[in-house]
Amino acid sequence: MHGTNGRASLINLMSAVKHLPNSNNIDLSSSKHKTHTRCMNTMELWAPCTCQLELCIGWYPCGLKYCKSASSKLVDSSYRCGIKTCKKCYMFRYHVKQKQFCLWDEV
Repeated sequence: MHGTNGRASLINLMSAVKHLPNSNNIDLSSSKHKTHTRCMNTMELWAPCTCQLELCIGWYPCGLKYCKSASSKLVDSSYRCGIKTCKKCYMFRYHVKQKQFCLWDEV
């Protein structure tokens, strides 16, 4: 993001993010505190629920790949023969005011 348009977009995006209260500061005896079910288990489209989204980066370079040399049978030697690849997944869980804002949580 370059320039003022990029900064304005970032500010707009971050203003939409709402942090859930820290579990240490929640009074569980309070009637205001409700735990919501997963959206996939909620039948009502307008009911609040907890949404879950898994995001995976299926391929990224994370190191060098070494192969054993076939030419020298007496000495174990290796050489760089490529790039090692990895996969990383993140699980995001967040509260939505209505199930209709989390229709992908059906699996």
